[in-house]
Amino acid sequence: MSIYQLDVPELRRRLDAQRLERGLTWQQLAALVGVSPSTFSRLADDKRPDADALVTLLVWLDLDTDIALMIKPKETP
Repeated sequence: MSIYQLDVPELRRRLDAQRLERGLTWQQLAALVGVSPSTFSRLADDKRPDADALVTLLVWLDLDTDIALMIKPKETP
C-alpha cells in the first residue's frame, strides 16, 4: 500500500490558475487536452482522476520539477 496520495485540491488549484490565465472554460480545457469534462467534475468533488487523465493534466501543466508539491503522505487512521 502506498504511503503517498495526490493532493487533489492543489492539482485543481493549479489547473484553475492556468485555465484562467489562458482564458479557457473547463469545457474548452477538456477538449484542448483530450480528457472528459467529467474529469474536472471529479476534481471539484475532491476525487482523483484516472491515471491517464492525471498524466495528461500534469503534462499540460508542464510540471517536471513541481510534481512533488501535489503528492503528500497519506493520513494514518
